[in-house]
Amino acid sequence: MGETLMRFARKILPLLLCLPALQAAEQTLPPFDEKQALAIAAMPLSCIDHPEGKPPDPNYLYTYDSKPRLVDDYDKNRAFYGCYDWHSSVNSLWSMAAILRRFPQISIASLLREKLNAHLSKQALAGEVVFFKTAKAFETPYGRSWLLKLYADLISWDDPDARKWMENLSPLKEQFVADLQTYSRSLPFVNRTGVHANTAFSMWLLLDYSDAAHDAVLRETVAATAKQIFQKDTNCPTAYEPSGPDFLSPCLEEAKVMSRVVPGAEFLAWFNKFMPAPDSPEFQPLTKPFDSSSVTREDLLASKSHLIGLAFDRAEAMLRVAAALPPGDPRIAQYRRIAATNALGGFHDLAGAGYLGSHWLGTAALRFELARAGTR
Repeated sequence: MGETLMRFARKILPLLLCLPALQAAEQTLPPFDEKQALAIAAMPLSCIDHPEGKPPDPNYLYTYDSKPRLVDDYDKNRAFYGCYDWHSSVNSLWSMAAILRRFPQISIASLLREKLNAHLSKQALAGEVVFFKTAKAFETPYGRSWLLKLYADLISWDDPDARKWMENLSPLKEQFVADLQTYSRSLPFVNRTGVHANTAFSMWLLLDYSDAAHDAVLRETVAATAKQIFQKDTNCPTAYEPSGPDFLSPCLEEAKVMSRVVPGAEFLAWFNKFMPAPDSPEFQPLTKPFDSSSVTREDLLASKSHLIGLAFDRAEAMLRVAAALPPGDPRIAQYRRIAATNALGGFHDLAGAGYLGSHWLGTAALRFELARAGTR
């Protein structure tokens, strides 16, 4: 099944990508319709049932002999395997659920349900609960925040399978809420990198969960922490973006979170000091996607995939920030135009990094599409 899906992805992705490439001059984007959703869904479907290979780490294998093996019955007692790593499996399942929720009659609906039923079964998630009892800080905060985002999408979905998946996820969700509540309340430092540990990005996912679940305690903790660590920030160093492996924009992710936790006028005053004007030289590094075609070395393909994803993150964040600006603010149109430029670049390069990109870039593209539709 996995090989068939991979061949399907390779066939349909060019159909998805050619339209943005042809229309780039007009800055138009293809509609987020069933055809687009089908192409995006093909990416997580092609990898979700394939556990990652033996983890190579030359730093340890130099002095230690590492002989890992697959856990017995991993396909029955684990939920989040495949798609390269734990967190990518979680956000791949979120992508499947989000697409199925919005396109219930999609031609691959039964296949999406089959995969979600298998990975979000009661037995599989019970195995995850056992694992995380001794997992210490594994996947904190990024992966655990993605799991709460998956749960958030299931809450408001009027579907019998979604209710079953949500119930199966509940024990793990409760554990993660408690852990992330403690983590958010007592952050030892803020992370402003453009990769997984970025503090603002996980905060956004936690806000999505707390709003959907009406978890006022977690929301207030996240909001208070965000204001405490970001309120005094000014002149975000946009010239530093991107660094080699970035798939998140530190400046835009921070602005996105602050737009959600600080009241309108107060946010505007903060934002005016934090982000340079869209037509200024300082903003130029954010205005167009990185030219990933220049990255051809095999050892840099992971970084290349991240930089393709960065285009989608910028596009999504700009749309979220634009939605928070007051009506009539000229930056709204500017941000939306620049978001389209970045998204077009992301779609054009979507298949450009092989498996190191395909296992997660569908999620990045979907995040942008939901922002374009004005939903989460």
